[in-house]
Amino acid sequence: MIQSPVVKSLYNFATVNAEEVAHVYPNGIQDICDRQIDGLIIENFLNRTEVDKVVSQLNRKGPWEGSPFGDILIYGPALYVSSEDTGKYCREALEFRHFCRQLFSGGRDFERRMREVLSTLSGGRVVELPKAADGSEYTPASIRVLETDQFMGWHFENQFLHCTPGYRELINKIELSDHLAYFVVLSDPEAGGELVLYDIQWHETEWTDRENGGRRRNGTINGRPLAEVMEEYSQMTISPKPGSLVIFDGGRILHRVSAVKGKRRRITIGGFVAFSRQREKVFYWS
Repeated sequence: MIQSPVVKSLYNFATVNAEEVAHVYPNGIQDICDRQIDGLIIENFLNRTEVDKVVSQLNRKGPWEGSPFGDILIYGPALYVSSEDTGKYCREALEFRHFCRQLFSGGRDFERRMREVLSTLSGGRVVELPKAADGSEYTPASIRVLETDQFMGWHFENQFLHCTPGYRELINKIELSDHLAYFVVLSDPEAGGELVLYDIQWHETEWTDRENGGRRRNGTINGRPLAEVMEEYSQMTISPKPGSLVIFDGGRILHRVSAVKGKRRRITIGGFVAFSRQREKVFYWS
């Protein structure tokens, strides 16, 4: 069997080429959920020509008016800022999927490529998008653009799973024990923009506001606000190369993205991954 290097510092991340991942981690999603490893860095998910072509088309500066993401430019809807009625979210998902097909035209279709690679990691399970009650499909991903000095704040994916209205329908379909994050690097910054992982895990924290806690970031650890104490804990940083796919245990591990430095933007496309309730399927969405 082909072996892949595993980063054994704070967390165990295995690095493997996309062409080899089916041989090395045929049940990689379950391996992460079962804590055999904490994450995978899959290099050459997309080639450099493909990512450069996509990045060359993402020329917008600044967010859309009324964006729920503040000053950060995000293409596509996100379930964690959706209301309990996901109708608007699903309509925007359809629009984003059409935009994404055009964006990746001339190279490999992103959705098809994502399903292909997730299928190699699924242990033979079906991989699909979740559906709303009316049959409308969720979005497979969203695109995030960080300009100079912008960053993504600390969070667990489990905050969204347990604390936000948009997830109320989805939580009846997915296994709640783990909630993975994934992203593909399209453009890496000159400096900064690292994924920062903390030695703080979801089960160690408390959340008094289960209704809105996901976005208010009101979690505590041993009764102390996370924001005040997190920098006292050990950290690990990851800076994947453009074209790499990262899948990691973002539901369990506290993480953030550090501020971008230099003129080159950090652009990623990604979302979340989870098993269905009986682990017979793998769902992915954003």
